[in-house]
Amino acid sequence: MSPTRTSFKQELNNLRHDMIYMGDEIQNILELTLDVIIDNDVDKALVVINGDDEIDEMEIAIQRQCVLLIAKEQPLAKDLRLIMSIIKIVTDMERIADQCEEICRYCLKLNDNHHTETDAFKRHVNQMALAIDKMLRKTLDSFRSKDVEAMLAVCEYDDNIDARFANIWQEIITEMKADNEFIPLGPHYIMIIKYLERIADHTTNIAEWMIYNITGEYTM
Repeated sequence: MSPTRTSFKQELNNLRHDMIYMGDEIQNILELTLDVIIDNDVDKALVVINGDDEIDEMEIAIQRQCVLLIAKEQPLAKDLRLIMSIIKIVTDMERIADQCEEICRYCLKLNDNHHTETDAFKRHVNQMALAIDKMLRKTLDSFRSKDVEAMLAVCEYDDNIDARFANIWQEIITEMKADNEFIPLGPHYIMIIKYLERIADHTTNIAEWMIYNITGEYTM
C-alpha cells in the first residue's frame, strides 16, 4: 500500500474514532437527561444545557474533516459511503443533544411539582426515557461490532416508542381533565415526551445510516 493510501486509511480511522467519541458523549448527555427526568436533578439539567455548544463544535469539526477528505481524496464506493454516513450520523447526534437540552429546560419548569412514579403517566414517562437510552446504547454498540441485525432491531423498535408516546399523551390529557391544578403542567410533560420520541427517531436514523455504511442499502 502506498504512503498516500496509508495516510488516507488513517484519516478514515480517525474520522470513525471521532464519530464514536461524539456518540459516547451523546450517550452521556442522554443519561444525564434521564436523571433529570426521573430524579428532578437540577444540577444535571444545567450541565446538559450549558454543554450544548461543545457538541455543536464536535459536529462542525467532524463534518469539516469529511468535506476535506472528499475534496482531497475523491473517495469511491465503501470509503465514500463511510464518509457520507458519518456526515449524516453526527447531524442526528447533534439533534439528540438539542432534544436533551429542551427536555431539561422543560423539567426545570416542572421542578416544584410533586408527581412521582405513583402517577401512571410519570411512571410511563420514566420507562419511555429508559427504553430510549437502551436504544441509543444498542445502536452505538452495534456500530462497534458491525452487527447489522442489532441495527435492524433498533429500527423496528421505533414503533414501540411511537406507541408509548401515544399512550402517555392520552394519560396526560386524562390527568389534565381530572385535576385542574395539573392543567398548567400537562403541556410541559407533553413536550418532554415529544422530544423523547424525536430522540428515538434520530437514533433510528443513525442505525439506518450505519446499515447503509456496512451494506450499501438504505432502509428508510
